[in-house]
Order: sequence, then structure tokens, then C-alpha cells
Amino acid sequence: MDRLPNDPQDDDRRPAVAIFRSPLFNASETFVRAHAQSLLRYRPMLVGLDDKGNVPGELREAVFVPDGPVGRIAARLGHIGALADRLRPHRPRLVHAHFATDALAALPLARALGVPLVATLHGYDVAMSRGRMLASGRLSWMHYALRRTALMRHGDLFLAVSDALREAAAAQGFPAARSRTHYLGVELDRFGPGGEREPGLILHVGRLVEKKGTSVLIDALARLPDASLVVIGDGPERSRLEKRSAGLGERVRFLGSLHAGAVAEWMQRACMLAAPSVTARNGDTEGLPTVIVEAAAAGLPVVGTWHSGIPEAVADGETGFLVAENDSAALAERMGLLLGAADLRARMGTAGRRLVEERFDLRRQTARLEQIYDEVLARTS
Repeated sequence: MDRLPNDPQDDDRRPAVAIFRSPLFNASETFVRAHAQSLLRYRPMLVGLDDKGNVPGELREAVFVPDGPVGRIAARLGHIGALADRLRPHRPRLVHAHFATDALAALPLARALGVPLVATLHGYDVAMSRGRMLASGRLSWMHYALRRTALMRHGDLFLAVSDALREAAAAQGFPAARSRTHYLGVELDRFGPGGEREPGLILHVGRLVEKKGTSVLIDALARLPDASLVVIGDGPERSRLEKRSAGLGERVRFLGSLHAGAVAEWMQRACMLAAPSVTARNGDTEGLPTVIVEAAAAGLPVVGTWHSGIPEAVADGETGFLVAENDSAALAERMGLLLGAADLRARMGTAGRRLVEERFDLRRQTARLEQIYDEVLARTS
């Protein structure tokens, strides 16, 4: 028998799951890659509307996107039949979409295939108001604002990345009976503690958008003359942030986007991670930033904010410190306390690693996710 197009391996008899993300996938979305690579009992198929070139080599044969620009436009308009026809011979048992906006786009695909739809909610897709999404000018967000009740009615299960986000989703109308918290996991071996820490070095990682609180962090650094800051990530705020930090000279370095291995290396060098997330003016919030969990796995104390799911990954006073949003003075005070206390940093780093091992181990979370798949299939078959 000829090999089916995109079939990763002919003798793989595991049930297939179609992992849907409209862009496959943005460079910062390492959680999509980790989701696909960590599955054991299920075979991953990566389905989207546009291939961004960030899929790892071992999964390239499992990528399904529409053919050509006409196919992409048709799929974006909801005409998903051609993509469903390509997937059908591979017999996916369910569709799992990341972000509610993409889950709505994947709903016609799940219906065409006759399989259940699981959606992971990450943050902005729950936090932003209907009016803000309509005013965004982004087609997918506007479509979601107008049609999100269809997703709430027909989605089979909604997984929130934190308890705080699950509660926010329920307040927006997501059905509590079909919602649960499922923490994203990280590879503990890749982020092991160790390395020579550079005195005074603070690390900040994330897409440079308002909700990351980078401007608050720069203001806090101005109060710490012996500290330096490395910022990893890119985004629409970068130019403005570079101008804001100009007075701090070489104490602030913007490195742009780096691959996951390089980020892990910086986590071995820094004294702490700063994650002072805020609620953006358009209502955008975090779910639970994966980088916080990665840093804790690397033995780094984290200074963050009382924001969304962050307190579920940072135990204030035990694995790091939490301050109020937009409080640069409090942020500086806590970071300064850590910079001057190597024993405290080591103690918090050890406690943070232990918390990650208990709550965010990728292997354990993947086993739980596959059990969730089993339950969904048993309930819907």
C-alpha cells in the first residue's frame, strides 16, 4: 500500500489527535511543540492554516495546512472541507485546539470529521471583552467575539491553564461542567538547576507586549544601580521599551527572540527571573506564563505579580515574591532583597524546583492529558 501523504509512519497504530493552531506555530509558543512531542499513547497531527516554519523536524511529516493561498483564504472563511478530506484517511479521534479563538475556527473541522473538540484556554482569549475584540481589527478575534457562544455550546471540553483562568472563563459563560484546569508541563531535564550565577543579573523572557509588564520592570531597575537586565523576546513594544531604557545604558540588553536552548542557558546564568505581568489596557491578561515554570525548574527564584495564574506557580515568600501590578517600587524592593541574599535565592530556587516537580512535570501532565482524551472519547463515543 502506498504511504498516505503526511503520514508520519505507516506502522504507528496509536489513535491520532489533530492538534490545531492557526499559525503552526509562533516561535514563542513552545507549549504547542511540547504538547505534540510529549504524547505517548496518542499520535500527534499538527493542523493549522499557515506553516510558520517552527515545527520540529521529527514532526514535519505530520503537518497539515491548506494548499496554496486560495486554500488558506477559504479555510479562514470557514470552508474547511478540503482540509477535512486530507485528514479523514488518518482517522483522527479528536481535535485539540489551542486558544479559544482557534477552537472556534477548528469547530467546523471537528464537526466535519465527526470527532470531539477539546480546547485549551490560555489567557487573552478569556480575559478580553467582546467589545475589545470587535474593535481589534483582527478577523479571527472579531469572528470569535460574534460567534463565541457557538464554541461554548458545542465544545466538548475546555482546559484552562490555571484555576484563575478557569474561574474567569466560567464568568464569561464557558460551561463549568465541561471545564477543568490542566497545567502545561515543562521538560524538567532541560531546565535543571546549576551553573555559575552572574551577580546582579535579572532575566526577563516573553513577547514584548503590554501585559508582560516590561516597562514596569525597567522603571524598577532604575532603582537598583548595581543590577543589570537581559530581555529575551520580541514584539510590538520593543522599540518603545528600548527608548525607555536608554538612560540605563548597558545595564539593559535586548537580545530579541532566542531558541529554547539559549533561553535555558540564560536561566543558568541569571540570579532571578522577573515576570511583573499586568492587565493591559485592552483587558489582555496572562493565563500562566510557561517561562515562570521553566525558570523555577532551573532553580531560579521568580519575582512576579498577583496576576491571574501566576500565584499558582510562585509561592510568595517560598519560591519567590509577588507584588501588586504596576508597582515598580515594590518590585525593585523585592528584587533588591534577592540580589543581596545568596542564601535566600538558593533556598527559594530549591523550593521552586520542588514545586515544579510536583505540579508541572511534562511527563506527568502528558499522562493526565491522555487520560483526559480517554475520558472524552468514552463519553462521546
